[in-house]
Amino acid sequence: MWFPPVSDNPTPFNIERELLPTVISEPSSKTSSLSSTTGTLDRDSLKENCPQYTPQNVRYQHYPVPKVRCLSFPYQTLPSCGSAVYLYTWSLPRSDIMTQLCSLAAACFRDTSTTVGLLFSKPISKKGYVCRIPLYLTRGMARSRVRLTGKFTLSEKELKCVESAHHVIAELITNIAHMSHVGYKPSDPLLRAHFDRQNASTNIPESLRVVLFDRFGDLSFNPEKANILSLVTLIRLPDYTVDYEALGALLEWSLCRDKGISTADDNFPTHVKPVHGIVPKWRIRLSQIPQDNWVGLVVKPNHLPDSDPGMFSISKVSSETASSPAPETLASKLGDIQNVKGSSPLTYSDYYRIKYQQMKTISFTIDPSLPLFECLRITRHQNSTQVNAGLRKNKASIKPSLFLADACLVHPLSSWIWFQVSLLPSILYQMSRALLASQLFTELNYELKSPQPFSQIRINSLTISNDSLSHTTILVPDRLSVPVFLNGEPMEQNIFDFEVDRATSEIDKELDNKAHSESLEKSTICPHPNNLFEPTTLLGARDAVDLERLEFYGDSFLHFIATLCVYGTNPQDADEGCLSSKRGSLVSNAHLCDIACDLKWYEYCTGQTFSPPEHFLPPCYSVASEACKYDPRLYTRLTDKSLADMVEALIGCFLLRSGLSAAFNLLHYFQICPVSWSTLKNDKHYKVEAPWHFFLQPKLYSELNCGNALNASCRSLHISKEIILELNQRFFHLQEKLGYYFKGIELLAEAMTHQSSINKQYWGNYQRLEFLGDSILGHIISNYLFQKCPNSSPANYKEGFFGTQCQGVS
Repeated sequence: MWFPPVSDNPTPFNIERELLPTVISEPSSKTSSLSSTTGTLDRDSLKENCPQYTPQNVRYQHYPVPKVRCLSFPYQTLPSCGSAVYLYTWSLPRSDIMTQLCSLAAACFRDTSTTVGLLFSKPISKKGYVCRIPLYLTRGMARSRVRLTGKFTLSEKELKCVESAHHVIAELITNIAHMSHVGYKPSDPLLRAHFDRQNASTNIPESLRVVLFDRFGDLSFNPEKANILSLVTLIRLPDYTVDYEALGALLEWSLCRDKGISTADDNFPTHVKPVHGIVPKWRIRLSQIPQDNWVGLVVKPNHLPDSDPGMFSISKVSSETASSPAPETLASKLGDIQNVKGSSPLTYSDYYRIKYQQMKTISFTIDPSLPLFECLRITRHQNSTQVNAGLRKNKASIKPSLFLADACLVHPLSSWIWFQVSLLPSILYQMSRALLASQLFTELNYELKSPQPFSQIRINSLTISNDSLSHTTILVPDRLSVPVFLNGEPMEQNIFDFEVDRATSEIDKELDNKAHSESLEKSTICPHPNNLFEPTTLLGARDAVDLERLEFYGDSFLHFIATLCVYGTNPQDADEGCLSSKRGSLVSNAHLCDIACDLKWYEYCTGQTFSPPEHFLPPCYSVASEACKYDPRLYTRLTDKSLADMVEALIGCFLLRSGLSAAFNLLHYFQICPVSWSTLKNDKHYKVEAPWHFFLQPKLYSELNCGNALNASCRSLHISKEIILELNQRFFHLQEKLGYYFKGIELLAEAMTHQSSINKQYWGNYQRLEFLGDSILGHIISNYLFQKCPNSSPANYKEGFFGTQCQGVS
C-alpha cells in the first residue's frame, strides 16, 4: 500500500482567531475587492446589503443600554416646584458592621446622619419596599433595601438648590477620586505628569491605544435621554428631609473650586469647619481644620506617587507630632540615607522629607507641633456588583498608616458620604436590574394571558402607567439566597456574609420573608420577577445566578416540542433528514436570536460585569458626543448565541417555575408551536396525527380515539392480516419484556427495521421513530436530573445527561 510522503518535522500552520475578520462580505462586482475592515456590523444594515445574511455571520452585536420605563422619560419628568416628589433611599447594616466590611476602623464612619437619596416625579413601584439588592464589599456582602421614604413638595428656591447640587454630586460620582477634587489644578506638575505618563508608551500600536478622556466632561444634562430621570440629593436622618445645610456647603465648595482653578490664586483659607460631613472650601490642608473634626475625613497625602489616586480615611488623631522621633522600623527603611541627619534623632518630618521627593517643596510649611493622624485607605467599590468580590477570610484588622497633617489635602466628602456616593452607581445598577425583571414580568403577563403569536406592533404599544408598576418587592439573588457556582464549582461561602445577615433587624427580616413567600406562589402564566434574573443573566456577568442550568433544561424541552411539531405536521414519507432540517429551522440559534431581537429582549439580558468608570451615567445625564464608536455607556455587547441561550433559559424557567402549560404557551408565543395550550386542551377534534396530544395530555382521548388516530396514520392499511399475525408472533416476547402490548404491531416493526431492510416498503424503517425517541429521551433525562439534583452545577447536568444516555444505549 502506498502512503503519501510526510515530513518528520512539518511546518506548523497556525491561524490566530483574533486576526480573522468578523464579517467577510461578497464583493458587489467582479472587479471589486474584499473589504479589509473588521469588527461588528449592525444587524439591519447586514440584512439590507447581504441577501444571504444570517445571524451566525456576525460574532457579536452592540445593543442600546436598556432603559427602565418607570425610571426614565416619558413616565418620569424632571421634578417641578409645587408638585409632589417621591424620595427613595436605601438602608444598610449598622455603621460598625459597614466599617468592618470596608476594612476601616469603626471611627471612620463618624457622622452617619447625612445620606444620599433620589427624588422622582412619580413613584417607581406600587410597593413602598421596592427591592433588596446585594453589595459585595471588601470583606463581605451587605444587603441594601430600597424604599420609598418620603413624599413632599419643593419651593422654587429649594428646587433650585437641589438641582444645582445635583450637578456637583453627579460629577463627584463620576470622578470621585479625581485629584482636582482635593486641590490639584490642571497646571500642577503632579497632575500634568500623571496624565502625560498615561500616553508615554510608544510600544503600543496606534489602533490599540486607549484614549483617555474626562468621563464627566463629555456628558450633558439631558433628562429626556437619560437612563434614569431623578435628582440625587443629600438627606438628613432620621426625618428623611433634604439636608439644605449640606447642599449649601457642597455648592460653596464647588464655587471655590471653580474660582481657584480659573485663577492663579494659591492662597489657602485660614480656618474651615465641615458642615454635616461636607468640607465647604477647596484646596484645604488638614491642618486648617479643627482637630476635633479630623476623624472621618478623607484626605490625599502629598507624598504618594502621582500615579496613585488613593484616598485615606482618618480613624484617629495620634498623640505623636511631626517632631516626634520616628520608630526604628521606619528609620530602617531609609538605609544609609538616614546618615544625613548625623547624631540627631530622626523625626517623622525628617522621614517623609528624606523618603519622598515631593515633600521637599512643602517641608518648610510643616508645623512640627501638629499631631499626626492614623488613617486607612478607602476604596471606591468598583467591583461591588461582582459576586466573587469580598471573599477575604482574614479577620485581622489592617494596620493603619501615620501621616502628617500639613502634607495632606482634604476631599470635600467625609468617609461616610464618600462611601454612600461611591456605592451609588452599583445601587442604581442593581435597582435597574430589579425593575427590569418586573418590567419583563409585566410584558410577559400581558402577552400570555391570551396567548397568541407575538406582534411587534402590539409590543411597541405597551406603555407604562401606575397600574403597570411592580406590585411586588423584588429580591435580587445573592450568594446567601442561591447556590453560586464559579467555573463549574460551588463557591465557598464567606463567614462575614452570615455575620452581617444575623445582624439584620427583625422588621427587615419580616419584610424579606413576606416578599420571599410571595415569590413562591406558583403562577400558571409567567414566573415571578424574582425568578427572571437567572434566565436573563449570562455567565460573564459574574452574578449570583446565570442561565447555564436553565438553558440546558429549556433546550431539551424546546427540542422535544419542536420534534413533536415537525413529526406531526409532515407527511409520513418525510425522512429523518427532512425532519431534522425543519426542526433545525425552529430551534437554531439564528432563529432564537431573531426572536429575542424582534421582541427587543436584549434589553433584559445582563451579559457583562458592571464597571462604574466604563458603564455608569449619572441620573439626568447622557453622553453629549460619543468618545468612541459604541460607547460602553450607551451600548452593551452581546453575542447572537447569548441571546439564543437566554430564550432557551426562559423556556426552561417557565417549565420549571410555572409548569407545562406556561412553557407550552410561551413556545406558541414564539411561533414555534402552532397551537396554544387552551386549544390543545379543549379542542378534541384537532388534527389527531399531532403527537403532542398523546405525550402532553393523554387523558383527553379515549383508547378508541387513540387507536383510530394511530390506524389512520399508519402504513399498515395495505399489509395483509397474515403478516400482521406473523409480526405479533415474532415480537411477542419483546412486548412481554417491555410490559406493553402494541395495538398496532406494525409500529413496533417499524421501530425494529433498519433502513437497508427490504421490509421497509411495508411499514417503513426506524429513522423517523429514532428522530422522535431521541428527543423524548433527552427531555426525560433532563427533567429527571433537574428534579433529582435541583442545586447541581451546569457541568454536572451535562455530564449526567450524556452518562445516562450512554447507559441507556448500552
